Amino acid sequence: MSASASAPTLRPGDLRCFLLVGLTGAILAPLGDHFHVATGVTEYLVDFGPRWFGRSPLWFTLLVAPYMGALAVVQGRLTGPAARSGTDAAARPSAWVWSAPLLVLGLYLMSSFYPSREGGVLEVLMFAAAAALYLAFDRSRRGLALALAAAVLASATELALINLGVFRYLPDSAELFGVAPWLVALYFAAAVAVGALGRRLIPAAPSAAR
Repeated sequence: MSASASAPTLRPGDLRCFLLVGLTGAILAPLGDHFHVATGVTEYLVDFGPRWFGRSPLWFTLLVAPYMGALAVVQGRLTGPAARSGTDAAARPSAWVWSAPLLVLGLYLMSSFYPSREGGVLEVLMFAAAAALYLAFDRSRRGLALALAAAVLASATELALINLGVFRYLPDSAELFGVAPWLVALYFAAAVAVGALGRRLIPAAPSAAR
């Protein structure tokens, strides 16, 4: 087999998936980020560039939205065929699938407004909710691995920005190497949600549709 034959090609729906999920991220992510700042979870230390929503800077959206769009395409390609082959959680009504980002926004708001940050209750709730989203929208081992990898990568990116002095988690939340202990759960849930959208927006390849 030639190298050109095995090279990845754009499928119908790849660009649409990237744009729609990226737009969804551009709307919802800065909303959650704004409330993190407004409620004293995080604080920006460097003020550069315009604001996009409330206290959330535009550069945050420009960083997060393409990441979410690309992740949805990757998830749709790598987990889509398995999800379409049986009674998987991806075979849900469209309204159910499109509710996934709103559920993640709910976790964002819970991490902002939960009244107590002591005792680990918030962390338990966040990880339990993230696990529930995975069971509701994915359930595949490949999806689990991709969501975990995406969550670790995104959390590591935040840690790098903290070390560069761009922003910080305030002391009540910065209990895990300078980030919040629930951060991985939040990004894991987000990865599950965009994966569900990717599987819905990217059509199955002909070999997977049989």
